[in-house]
Amino acid sequence: MRILCTGAGGFIGSHVCAALKGAGHHVIGLDTTIVAERPVIYDDFIVADITHPLSKIPDLDAVIHLAAIAAPRDCDSDPARAYAVNVNGTSQVLRMALASGAKKVVFSSSAHVYDIPPRYLPTDETHPLRLNNTYTTTKILGEKLCELYFENHGLSYTTLRLYNAYGIGQAKGYFLPEMISKAEQGDITLNGGDTTKDFVWVEDVARAFVLAVESHFVGAINIGTGVQTPLWKIARSIANAYGVSLETHSAGHPSHMQAEIGRAKRVLGWQPITSLEEGLNAVLSDAKVKSIR
Repeated sequence: MRILCTGAGGFIGSHVCAALKGAGHHVIGLDTTIVAERPVIYDDFIVADITHPLSKIPDLDAVIHLAAIAAPRDCDSDPARAYAVNVNGTSQVLRMALASGAKKVVFSSSAHVYDIPPRYLPTDETHPLRLNNTYTTTKILGEKLCELYFENHGLSYTTLRLYNAYGIGQAKGYFLPEMISKAEQGDITLNGGDTTKDFVWVEDVARAFVLAVESHFVGAINIGTGVQTPLWKIARSIANAYGVSLETHSAGHPSHMQAEIGRAKRVLGWQPITSLEEGLNAVLSDAKVKSIR
């Protein structure tokens, strides 16, 4: 299939494009700037801003829509930009997909739409959605736009509600890169160490997108591991790896996240294959190699 991936130069996007290429698809990357030296994971690359109308793409079969302002704090600090990219941008991508004759869109959403913490754990796809902040509001509106295009125009879609993706190449501002940065500078102090997340390896996430774009399923699917991990546990592993101390404090009212992934198993035949220990060791090894360059 000829598949367009928006946000192709980003952390998840680059892994998704590599997985699509490995599965034999023709990969068209789209981002606001061209990826350096155009890696072999892209057959074609389009430089475009999704907040503006997008040109039709000939013979397009499907779209994976990842381009977004993904950090909740960034969305709250500039709501106008968040709505422009995450909501209007999704509308522009859907318009282009329909005009290009695409038969399927896979939309990247977030487990944050269930609220943090959700009402119950593990959390399945029938859990009520909540407009908790700017970021979650834009993601829920993006999901609703996909539903609208399916109901009004027959454009099939699958929404993947991602839990805490992590892996090599993740930018600072996310938990693992921040803890590693602190460890490289000295001892680690962690507030809210009893908070739990559901960490899922980025290559497992990428594999889910490939399966979703090939699937006929319409609706939302959780992509996580089904395992809660306290933040102190990861911070402890990082501190031990760097030989520094860890001081951790309770959040007072810690939040928790844990995916129910039965639908992903049934519908996509997907489940995570990389353990947190394996993934964390890979991230730490990569960070140490980069630190001595």
